Amino acid sequence: KFTPDGLRRAKRLKFIGHAAGSVVAVVHEDVFDAGITVTNANKPLAQSTAEAAVAFMLAGAWRLKHYASRLQAGGWSDNHNETVLGLQGKTVGLIGYGEISRHVIRLLQGFQVHFLLYSRHCSAEEAAALGAELCSLEELLARSDIVSLHSTWTPRTEGMIGRSELRRIRDGAVFVNTARAAIVEEDALLEELRTGRFSAVLDVYHQEPPAASHPLLQLPNVLCLPHIGGFHHGFKSNLGAFVAQDLLRFTLGQPCLGAITKETYRRLTPK
Repeated sequence: KFTPDGLRRAKRLKFIGHAAGSVVAVVHEDVFDAGITVTNANKPLAQSTAEAAVAFMLAGAWRLKHYASRLQAGGWSDNHNETVLGLQGKTVGLIGYGEISRHVIRLLQGFQVHFLLYSRHCSAEEAAALGAELCSLEELLARSDIVSLHSTWTPRTEGMIGRSELRRIRDGAVFVNTARAAIVEEDALLEELRTGRFSAVLDVYHQEPPAASHPLLQLPNVLCLPHIGGFHHGFKSNLGAFVAQDLLRFTLGQPCLGAITKETYRRLTPK
């Protein structure tokens, strides 16, 4: 990590590029007072995570785990008495505003969904330009057919989705988490999911990997994935290339597309 002491010694250092997401693990906040440009590869990484989030929304809305398990057990479907939530025309609530949320909105355009957005960093005008309705967290949870978590894990957001918030999720909804598990109170989530009121698709956990006996992995209404958001080969191979292109832009005196400011640094995941 570039510590304050290291930065004082690095008299010629002008550019730090991180071929991943959060730069908190590699640079101290003092870097922004040293006149050093810091960039990361969050933009291509966000595209991959957004694609995963949409895939998880579809998997939850179509109850893919339920029907795959039934078929493996020798059963079949009954389209006369059963149905699925689906995505077409539904209300999708996005918690958190950033690159991932913007890509999710773009990817879901063909489904004619209504977007709700909760964020402390987005104005109503910005939300409207994206085609989303800015609202409170409580309203989003109560109105959404699909709730997708995209907030950054910070001391302020840790445990933000607790028992009272989870109880506001409507019956039959789908809760998707591709962000960080620490934003959600795990015991409260387990309590609500055990009632069967709503389902969940989870890609992140408080302990990774979770034990094979973890109760979340045993619930029939929960689809658990092993933190695969960001796996997409094309996007993954582009992370280093994106940072290298930013280095080229820097040497040419052009703006860096992945530039991090002190303000955005303070909103990044610390781990």
